[in-house]
Amino acid sequence: MEPITIRDARKEDASDIARLFMMAWPVEEFLAMDPSLTEEGLCSRIRRYVEAGDTLYSYVNTVVATVMHDGAEKVVGALNGYDGALYEELKRPITDDFRNSFQDSGNDFSKVKETEAGEFYLDSAGVDPSMRSHGIGSRLFEAAIARAKSQGFTTVGLIVDVDKPKAEALYLRLGFVNKGYKDFFGHAMKHMQLEVK
Repeated sequence: MEPITIRDARKEDASDIARLFMMAWPVEEFLAMDPSLTEEGLCSRIRRYVEAGDTLYSYVNTVVATVMHDGAEKVVGALNGYDGALYEELKRPITDDFRNSFQDSGNDFSKVKETEAGEFYLDSAGVDPSMRSHGIGSRLFEAAIARAKSQGFTTVGLIVDVDKPKAEALYLRLGFVNKGYKDFFGHAMKHMQLEVK
């Protein structure tokens, strides 16, 4: 297998990042907001959010894993994270886009509160199915945690679906501990944190 490289994301990675982030999203809940929305349309919206510099999913807040494939670099994993204090500010352009675009102007996304001040929040992550079990997820998380530390954070947080024990097992191996539960689109999620020095 080709060597795996972890690097900061670039704007031109947006299409690949959007595809990978969709793996972490509750796609059915988003599609339920408007009958005209398709998976392809949702992916296109995520791509625009990644390309922007001021959203939760911006390439500015993202690290990627790449491999060389047929002589070209291929993005095979992505993870984004940001200052929890900026959550509402970074979420606003997306909430406004949903409100202006979909029939359901009071969508549940506007009510979701994933993080808050005091933690560097790891939001969306995805690894290409063909590249799983190669340690890419662990390396992405290690890079994001290093980024948090370099920005002066001592706490890194995330939420994990109670129905995804494999993901939780990875976070436990990385040192995260359960701090309680959060509601996410009406679904219980474990809120986990890691203290970094």
